Amino acid sequence: MKVIGFCFLIYDKINHEELWYKWLNNIDKNKYRIYIHYKNDVKLKYFEKFKLKKCINTQYSHISLVKAQNLLLEASVKDNCSHQILLSHACIPLKPFHHVYSKLFDQFSYFNKADDEFCFPRCNDTLKFIKKKFIKKSSQWCILNNKHAKILISESDYLDWFNYKKAVPDEHCYLSKLYHSKLDNEIVITPNLASGATTFTNWSNMCYPYPSDNGLKNYNVILKDEIDFLLKEACLFGRKFNIECVINDNNNSIDLTQYLLTRICK
Repeated sequence: MKVIGFCFLIYDKINHEELWYKWLNNIDKNKYRIYIHYKNDVKLKYFEKFKLKKCINTQYSHISLVKAQNLLLEASVKDNCSHQILLSHACIPLKPFHHVYSKLFDQFSYFNKADDEFCFPRCNDTLKFIKKKFIKKSSQWCILNNKHAKILISESDYLDWFNYKKAVPDEHCYLSKLYHSKLDNEIVITPNLASGATTFTNWSNMCYPYPSDNGLKNYNVILKDEIDFLLKEACLFGRKFNIECVINDNNNSIDLTQYLLTRICK
């Protein structure tokens, strides 16, 4: 049986914790595990017992983020999870659990990859360690299979490759290591897509019918047309949904959690 590890990297809370709790509430507990790495230890309403016993201090755009993720991977691999899904505090599910479960195949990991041109000049110092052709950039919010997760926690040379200022290691470490290990044929790539990726994120440079006006969009309000669009698209999860986010339907506010529960808890 496949076991999916939901690996949350959070500051202090999960914005839509109730949605996650109810999304998983009637699912066979043998099919999933939850792991939470926190920056600040604030008690969670539903998922307190899933916090890692060991957490480290993290900094934005720093190698410590990758090291924190590795702690999540270690816990998940120890439980023999078939996949590790990296999630932030601002992520939400956009498909029923069984849909997610059926879409993940043991032989593959899943990355939303940017064009190679975005790797430089920020990764110039990495050229001291590996060839340019192996240096890749992707969304931090990937899905790893068990084989690749084991490699990433047992072969940590990539931590040195990107351990310098301006490297943005969380966007380069994992995919570059897997390409360097010649495992690119075991990776499902989406080409810098918004709703086509496994985890939806709305950057202004992505092709998307509801584009961000400036950089990365944080959702306090989402149009009903847009959330309905996302529910039909390929994305399994969505990111950057703030805790107060509501759905706007012709100037009427709809509770996001309740709306999604009627559509993805099946």
